[in-house]
Amino acid sequence: MPLFPDYIIQEVADKNDIYDVISKTVRLKKAGSSYIGLCPFHNEKTPSFSVSPRRGIFKCFGCGEGGDVIRFVMKSEGLSFFDAVTKLADSANISLPKVSGYNKEEEEKKKEHNNLIYQINKEAASFFYSSIKNSNEAIAYFKKRQLDSQTVKMFWLGFAPNSWTSLFEHLKQMGYTEGDIFDAGLIKRHESGRYYDTFRNRIMFPIFDSKKNIIGFGGRVMDDSKPKYLNSQDSPIFSKSRNLYGLNIALCSKKEFCILSEGYMDTIALIKSGHDNTVATLGTALTSQQAKLLSNYFKEVVICYDSDKAGRIATLRAITVLREENIKISILDLKAEKDPDEYIKTYGKARFDAALSARKTDMVYLMDYFGENYDLKKSDDVISYIADVTAYLKLVKSSVETDVYVGMLSEKTGVGKDAILSQIGIKKDEAPKLSSLADAEVINVVNKSGLPADNKEYLNKTRSLLLGTLFYDRKLYERFSSKLDVAMFERSVHKTIFEFIKSSYEKGEKLSNTTLLNSFETEDDIQEACGILALDIQSEDNIKAVNDYINEINAKAGPEMALELLRQNKITLEEFNRIINNKG
Repeated sequence: MPLFPDYIIQEVADKNDIYDVISKTVRLKKAGSSYIGLCPFHNEKTPSFSVSPRRGIFKCFGCGEGGDVIRFVMKSEGLSFFDAVTKLADSANISLPKVSGYNKEEEEKKKEHNNLIYQINKEAASFFYSSIKNSNEAIAYFKKRQLDSQTVKMFWLGFAPNSWTSLFEHLKQMGYTEGDIFDAGLIKRHESGRYYDTFRNRIMFPIFDSKKNIIGFGGRVMDDSKPKYLNSQDSPIFSKSRNLYGLNIALCSKKEFCILSEGYMDTIALIKSGHDNTVATLGTALTSQQAKLLSNYFKEVVICYDSDKAGRIATLRAITVLREENIKISILDLKAEKDPDEYIKTYGKARFDAALSARKTDMVYLMDYFGENYDLKKSDDVISYIADVTAYLKLVKSSVETDVYVGMLSEKTGVGKDAILSQIGIKKDEAPKLSSLADAEVINVVNKSGLPADNKEYLNKTRSLLLGTLFYDRKLYERFSSKLDVAMFERSVHKTIFEFIKSSYEKGEKLSNTTLLNSFETEDDIQEACGILALDIQSEDNIKAVNDYINEINAKAGPEMALELLRQNKITLEEFNRIINNKG
């Protein structure tokens, strides 16, 4: 949350021309209505760094960095948001209100301490990595698990020596204090007052955050000792319930879905096989914080847990947690009582990829999973089966989705839809009402087909162009407002930008890049939004362009969106039929 009111932050941004600020450190050359230069945030020979004074945005199309004038000062000078605003306010002679509850000195100390723990963790990872060569047992383990030197290096894998104080002594020799090493969770204190290493005689897995900082470690035994896995304790920079193994790599994949596995080795095996969008929980069941984290970055989560009994129970729990975040869920059921690592080694990548392509939605999986336990020719079993499935159908928030799955369950069991809806807790007169025969037809379309991945990418680009155009033209928004709805967008960033445009224009307020960017919680969302705001959209006829964008989205976005727009009277029945028939 910003420490200053929005109007103050906006005044600071408005009175510090972004060209004037950036041109002090970057040589800029005029290019149309913008300026280009060599990016100050990465090495490049061809200019890919663009500055738009009219829009108050900078964007590097090489490394992806972007933002407003405040964020440029933050990134270029290594300042906090508070300090960047303060510096720019001073240069523009703007008096800032006193901020209550903010202690700059205390915040700086926290930041310095966190940076120190990052350094300690990095040094510990280097120590563990270098310790592999001194352990024949560790080398043999890596060979057994088919982890070659390239993989070991890629994931910074290591080995914690079978010693009580080897890491502790090493870090002290590097100049770190006992207190700081303890805060990093790398040592523990005996009741006698002596310190000893947390990890001993274990294969080590460094855990990275989204910014590629090492925030903790997971350690695995090489035999049958207990506990099998040991994670770093929670620290100022690490929490098992709020982080995911492999997230740093998955975010670079730029894929719209991720594969959720149970462990470090499964994640490594899947990434090695080309699935670099794989993450894993950190020795715990999936938490609501982790589910929220996934929903921020991905549109779909493919659960790929072990196919044994424990893995299936964990899958049920994960479905429950992910459904609360309203994210699309699929299940990759390997059906071989093997984990993904063993499955790929036994059957090969091609068979795994085929299973991934044939993945089921969570509710279809549940119907099949519970169906294994019952004989649906017996009435008692039918009653129990429906009770099991409807316990999860209650989690479905979409009326269309509910109708689809209730219909499937009714057909599978021979029990009427009204009775099943009642079991879920929906009375007959509260059930989703279908306004026309076309509505009934679209249910079947939704059930039978999805949108191809390449089509989704094209659609998201079209959505970005639409938003980038509307953001800077109030008259265009007003002209097309009756045809616009948040249901046209899928990505959370797109939805946030649309709602911001709609709210600002309808309140008669000036749209502010700075206020919009401050509404996002993650750096990745900020950068995605910057990419949209920085689009240099050239069109001789913006009215025709926006109309084309809307028609293209309606024509290709699929029946689910069309049905939602029809129910909200945003489109006519004729337009609805045209959309689901994909006639544009």
